[in-house]
Amino acid sequence: MRRLVSVLASGAALAGCGPGPMPARTRADAPEMPRERESRERQRAADCAAETALFFPGLGHVCQGRTAEAAVFMGLAAAELGTAAAVMVHRDEGLEGASHPAAAAPLIALQNLWAYSYADALFEEQRAGGMRYVPQDTPAELATAPFNPSVLRHTDVWLGTLVMATLGVGLSLWVEPDAGRSRAGEDPNLFGRTVDRSWGYPAAGAIGVGLFQHVAMGEEALFRGIIQSEMTRRSDETAGWVGGSLFFGFAHATNALAVPGDQSVRYLLYGVPYITTVGSFLGHSYRTHSFSLAPPVAIHFWYNLLLSAAFFALDPTDSPLSARVSLPF
Repeated sequence: MRRLVSVLASGAALAGCGPGPMPARTRADAPEMPRERESRERQRAADCAAETALFFPGLGHVCQGRTAEAAVFMGLAAAELGTAAAVMVHRDEGLEGASHPAAAAPLIALQNLWAYSYADALFEEQRAGGMRYVPQDTPAELATAPFNPSVLRHTDVWLGTLVMATLGVGLSLWVEPDAGRSRAGEDPNLFGRTVDRSWGYPAAGAIGVGLFQHVAMGEEALFRGIIQSEMTRRSDETAGWVGGSLFFGFAHATNALAVPGDQSVRYLLYGVPYITTVGSFLGHSYRTHSFSLAPPVAIHFWYNLLLSAAFFALDPTDSPLSARVSLPF
């Protein structure tokens, strides 16, 4: 546990130097923003479109001359893809293929990295064109947003996260009382194997931090940065907020396929409406902070981490990182 605290403290120290939420252009006649000018200058030399990023994370950044970002995206994608492939060819106690939790985690991370890579390349093009409601946040700023005091100090971020996570735990326990059975302190099950608690708990925490950072950045860039902003441009801010929230809830309905049949019905009846509510809060935060992704990324990260940590602490033998899957809301 001390290692996890040390990692989080280091991240907080690095994030402490970062800026707060970066407001986006919301009026066509607003003065040019510095990051719009930087994007336009890079786009002049770009030799391909943002859609190149759909072929592999980072390729769009290569075309845009953003070599540092490209190296990070491509390196992470190669590591995650290689880890998943290695696990998928290994058969272990009946667990195999993409369903093995040790393969599912890096594949989920890769999926969200891919989504964010494309979104960030698209934002570069949109900023260069002076489009409205385009996030101005850099990848580095979003990666450190969950640990950045300038982001966390906002009431909707810290209080909203605590309220949403508490309600999520309560709803999960109400719908699935067995989820509250306590095996706290037992040796955890990581990827189908029981491991010593002295390093199992810190390892689970570190995996959660890495995974949920990917998820928060990927999903917020997609549902808020692309969908909500585009619907706002086509209509108005309220329509964009409502539409982005509904898309968020609908997309999460597919998670029902990952749990046993008796749980999937309850997930669809109770979980999806609540997740849609969480999405509406994230969209409200995005809108309130002038379409900066930093606040919703921070909220999304901590909501996922706190919810997962609560149920992992209650039963470390049964979690998305074990051989079995339980899906809290």
